[in-house]
Amino acid sequence: MNKYGCILSLCLLMCAASSVHAQRFERVLRRNPWHKSENVAGIRQDSVSCSYAEVYGRYSSGDFRESWQAPRTWGAGAVTESIRHLDRFSLKGAFSFDQTEGYDMCGSMFSEPGYYPLDVLEFTPGRKTKQTYAFDGGISADLSEHWRIGAKMDFSAANLAKRKDLRHTNWRLDMTVVPGFMYHGSSFSAGASYIFSKNAETINAEQIGSSGTSYFAFIDKGMMYGTYAVWNGSGIHLSESGVNGFPVKEIKNGVSVQMEASGLFADLRYIRSMGTAGEKESVWFRFPGNEAGLLAGYRTRRDGMGHSALLSLGWKRQQTHENVLEKVSGNGVASVVCHGSNIIAARETWRAAPEYGYVADMWEIHAEAEFLMKNSLSSQMYPYIYTHSLAALSVCVSGLVRVWKLDIGIEAGCSGGVLNEDARNEDADSGVQTAPFRLQDWYELQKEYWTATRINAGLSCRYSFWKGLYCRLDADWTHAFGLSYIAGNDRMCLGLGVGYEF
Repeated sequence: MNKYGCILSLCLLMCAASSVHAQRFERVLRRNPWHKSENVAGIRQDSVSCSYAEVYGRYSSGDFRESWQAPRTWGAGAVTESIRHLDRFSLKGAFSFDQTEGYDMCGSMFSEPGYYPLDVLEFTPGRKTKQTYAFDGGISADLSEHWRIGAKMDFSAANLAKRKDLRHTNWRLDMTVVPGFMYHGSSFSAGASYIFSKNAETINAEQIGSSGTSYFAFIDKGMMYGTYAVWNGSGIHLSESGVNGFPVKEIKNGVSVQMEASGLFADLRYIRSMGTAGEKESVWFRFPGNEAGLLAGYRTRRDGMGHSALLSLGWKRQQTHENVLEKVSGNGVASVVCHGSNIIAARETWRAAPEYGYVADMWEIHAEAEFLMKNSLSSQMYPYIYTHSLAALSVCVSGLVRVWKLDIGIEAGCSGGVLNEDARNEDADSGVQTAPFRLQDWYELQKEYWTATRINAGLSCRYSFWKGLYCRLDADWTHAFGLSYIAGNDRMCLGLGVGYEF
């Protein structure tokens, strides 16, 4: 698959049709706020077509990192994206392939740590390889003078492999389908869309050989409270009879409505989700959730120049239910009976992200900030209840100047946070003597990364040398202050790409 992905992108680079006026793809996306919404019918609110294809490589290293990240990684890939406007309809699509190699990695066994409210950790550093394939496509078509319909599908697949015991392989699929419609007039437009999404991931762990070593794992059920045991023990769920590995899936259904009038744009959405861990009769956990979001903005544009302001608000809440299961046998048939469930954890996230940008003919500037509040609760064993509240703020300013055939960009930012914890006993006379187990050392690493005060800086240079062909070089550096648990204060990343805009 990686060979075919690279061949496709190289063919696009060498054999694409003669370009019209070349433009930055990102700049075209910013022209039309409907690109940020789920309703693809709105892409016909703009008329500028643009495409690009690129092959790239990157390298990152440094000890200021998440507990599951690698001290050093390298990656390479190919990506192509396109927006085309025709007489009666418009098309939007993308394809990408990415491969990442990480060294001395351990911690979370998931390919996207933190996405699910559950996690599984292992503790033997080793090499991991991750491959990601993704494509998306959308179409917007005119039904009449004022009505349009559209539909899009996003699909991605990833596989992750660790090559040292405790070794594991992961497969992840993520698919979203969004049909929609819109009404558009001279100064007012409105639309609505339905959102269906499904994602799933399975961890298959194994131990090769008989070295006599017992490898341990930890299942995090919230706030790093959970079960620490031998990896194939019953409490970890990595190796259970009748279940293929550790399977997790989530299904989402939602709606969104959009409005645009006189430069103002708004998109409001609501999504209901239901997730499970386990399969068939052996469903160990359920995690239903709700989320809502608002995207509101204003833009002015004249002769290709203009201001834009955007505010993104988001809310999400999930609960984790642990099922009480029992394996019973009757008449020679074994089955699993669910006697009920307990709410063992909950998490709620609030997010606000304002953004401002100004685009001129030869330069542009962007400023953005993000305020995040995350409240978590863990109650795996009565009568103990643990809570924490995280508040984090980040600010970033970036600019771009076009000089001759060069695009020179610079970026600077800072961020930090604070986390408050609380523990209480709901019934001091309950007689319970054993408290829930917490993987304290790993929790301290996680907590420090979330709250550490840091600064970051980035520099990029892009040179357009012949009829849309370009090369780019990017560098990013992050420095954190006052660390006690994380091994280092710095992290840097270098990127190199060659592409073609048409």
